[in-house]
Amino acid sequence: MSDTTNESETEETQSKREKLVDLIRKIAIKKPEKVIVVPEGLRGFGKVTALQSICIGCHKCEEVCQLDAPLIENKFDLPSLFEDSGEIKSENRRLLINFIKQLAVKKPLEAISLPAPLRGFGRLCVAIEKCITCGDCEETCPEKVIEIKPIFDLGLIFQE
Repeated sequence: MSDTTNESETEETQSKREKLVDLIRKIAIKKPEKVIVVPEGLRGFGKVTALQSICIGCHKCEEVCQLDAPLIENKFDLPSLFEDSGEIKSENRRLLINFIKQLAVKKPLEAISLPAPLRGFGRLCVAIEKCITCGDCEETCPEKVIEIKPIFDLGLIFQE
């Protein structure tokens, strides 16, 4: 009897997205091995990508998202600074990146923690279990860092 109570409590607190993910996990015979193209016009599915090296850490994506999917972590993603990701619009950020590259003896392997939330710095993470790919963050981003691609990686559902 307690199993039924726990199940119904869990169902009440789950979002529609979480319920769908649980359903896919229950009906899947095996873990999918490739991504699928999302049919045109189907909203709520896709892959969110972010170009870390041009993110200015403005937090606008966090502010616009009603589901708290995007999060700017208190980390400075040094490895992404060494990736060629196109034009960096912020002059200050471009100068900082060039300065870090000049100081570096070798390419950094990991991000560094920041002492406190610093506006303009941080690493953008998107919680795929919360994101419904509505596109609000993509539209709001002043640097066009965020892109929603019309593909869905079912294999990610099975990662814990």
